[in-house]
Order: sequence, then C-alpha cells, then structure tokens
Amino acid sequence: MQIEAVTFDLWDTLVYTRNYAEFRLPELTNILREQGLSLTDEEILAAYQAGFNYSMKTIPLEGYRHIETHEIIDKVLEKVGYTSEKTRNKLIQVYEEAVLCDPPKLKEGVFEALDYVKDRYKIGLVSVTGVSPGRIVREILREYGVVDYFEVLTFSDEVKLVKPNPRLFTTCLDELGVEPGKAVHVGDSFKSDIVGAIDAGMHTIWVKTREQVMKPGYKPDAVISSLLEFPAALRALE
Repeated sequence: MQIEAVTFDLWDTLVYTRNYAEFRLPELTNILREQGLSLTDEEILAAYQAGFNYSMKTIPLEGYRHIETHEIIDKVLEKVGYTSEKTRNKLIQVYEEAVLCDPPKLKEGVFEALDYVKDRYKIGLVSVTGVSPGRIVREILREYGVVDYFEVLTFSDEVKLVKPNPRLFTTCLDELGVEPGKAVHVGDSFKSDIVGAIDAGMHTIWVKTREQVMKPGYKPDAVISSLLEFPAALRALE
C-alpha cells in the first residue's frame, strides 16, 4: 500500500471526550433567571436538551450539515418562550467556551503516534467540533504542543459538514494534496470515522475503545485498542 498521508480524528482518538453540561447548564440557568424568567430546574434542563436534540435530529436529515451554535441556542430560547439578541450572544459564548473550563486531556500514545508519522507522511486532523469551534480547539492543541504536527486542520464548523459525510475528509486531503487512496484515517467511531473515510476512498485504522455497531460492507484495514499500537499497525500497512 502506498501511503502519502495520515489523518486523525480528535475526540476519543487524540483527546478524551467529556460532557460539558456541568459548565453550560448552570450558566444557562443563571442567564435565563437574570432575565426574570420564572423557570424550574426541570424546565431549563428540558430547554437545554431541546437544543442538542434538534442538532442530533437535523444533522442526518440534512446530509450531515454542521449545526451552528446559534441554531442550538435558538431552540433553547424557543423552548422557554424568550427572545433577546444580547442573551442569545451571551449563551453562544458560554456554549462555545465551556471547553476551556476543563480542556480535554490527551490520550496515551498521542506523541508516539504523531512522532512516528511526522517524518514519513503528511498529517491532517479531521474533527467534528460541535459547539467547541475550531478556533478554540486550535488553541487547546497549541497549549498541548501538538498543533504543529498537523499540516492541515479540518474542522466541521469551518467546512460546514460533519462526519460521516466524505467531503469533510476529502476537504482535508485536497489541502494536503493527497489522493484518498494514498491516505489512512485513524479514528475511534465506526459510524463516523471508518464509514466516512471509506466512503471518501481512504484506508482506515479503527481505534476500538468501545463496542459499536459495525455497518455491513465496511471493514477497517486494521483495528487497535490504543494509539500505542498505532505505529505497528501502520507499519503492517506500509
């Protein structure tokens, strides 16, 4: 197999995923009550969930379009029957910057994996950013000393598409100047990373850290349980 580039997923591949509701929900509660809204904790929780439920429902219905933070906030405010541009903008900031309250931690084997690839192939990142936009994720990766490993950083909020839409992957490869058949994608989600990358024409290494439903007709080129196993898996494909 001729390999010219390796692309990595971010969440649960290079960094641990966590739920930032513990930071967003209290701020949402405070901001809404500051506006004089008499809402119970249950009503605020229902509004909070309505925003993300809208996102999860709409994404596959609209060809895996990236849902903007303001769309989620609009659903929250709609649920509580309130509208205010100032409140809307404040909540957008709260949602997007919550990741900074406790930045996601790097997973074991990240530097070993990136060091193995850096002098051999071009490296890209293909990430669904959700409500944690690429501009903030870039700064977190810079703080961890890993951002300079990547020649291209492809974020869904900038491309306006999410996985498994193959165009998110090919956008990264186009910037790298590499054909899909000469690239390997590394990710943890079978549905998003493996299916999406294969549909884009790429080879894949599945970082399987949990049981998932495998879509018939899709098979990764290698399966590993940790990035520490990645160099050996990639060597086997070379």
